[in-house]
Formats: sequence, structure tokens, C-alpha cells
Amino acid sequence: MKIQKSTDYAIRILRYLHSYTSYKSDVLTAQTIAEAIGMSYPFFIKTANQLKNKDLITSIQGRNGGYRIARSGDKISIYDVFLAIEGELNIYSCCPQEGAQCDCSTARCAVHGYFKDVQQTLIGAMASRKISDFDTAISD
Repeated sequence: MKIQKSTDYAIRILRYLHSYTSYKSDVLTAQTIAEAIGMSYPFFIKTANQLKNKDLITSIQGRNGGYRIARSGDKISIYDVFLAIEGELNIYSCCPQEGAQCDCSTARCAVHGYFKDVQQTLIGAMASRKISDFDTAISD
């Protein structure tokens, strides 16, 4: 499993917006954000649209428009960002999300339980960390 580069950039966008805007006011332009975190403008727009579609950021149209975080950074988990960009986490082909049935050809494959535990641990770890938990250094 590998986290997509767009997920990394989405986290950087949210960290930056958390540091420099309020979810009630203040907006930053797409160009300002893209330059500050070292991503291209077109890639920013694509990633920002995914974040907007999941209500993690908002965009303000017009001459003084731009972007701001949609809610406080302590209310947005890393898993929220992962879901917005990559969708549900399924690390093993027969290990669907909680509550769904295993789709193995056998009644229960030998490693199903192990990978289900690994998956739930990873989800829990990402869900427990919030955007506000990370420092504001964007250079990493």
C-alpha cells in the first residue's frame, strides 16, 4: 500500500489553510497556496476540488475570493483527508470495510482476520490524528 501523492498534498493544503485562515473568515488564493506548499497550480485545483467535494475546504468566488478551511483543524482527521482523495481503505482484497462480508472463495481465508486487524489499526491511527496536530512547517 502506498499513499498517493495527491493525499500528501491534500494534507499540506489543509495544514497551510489551518495555519493561515479561519474557517469563519480569511481566504487565500489558489496561487498563494500552491506556491507556498510547492505544487503546481493545476494540481492544486484538482486536489482542492476533491477537498471541496468532501466539505473539507470552501471556496469563495469573486475578486477577493480564494480558499479557506471548512472547519477547525481539530475537527479534520488524516483519515478524512484519505477518504476524500483515495476513498475507502481496503488493504486486502477480501477484507472490506467494517460490517461487510468477506468475499473469499473459501468460507474464511487464513489471513483474513490478521489483515482486518491491520486495516482497522491503520484506520484508527489516521482517524486519531487531526490536521491541527501537525506543525505548520510546510517544507517537508
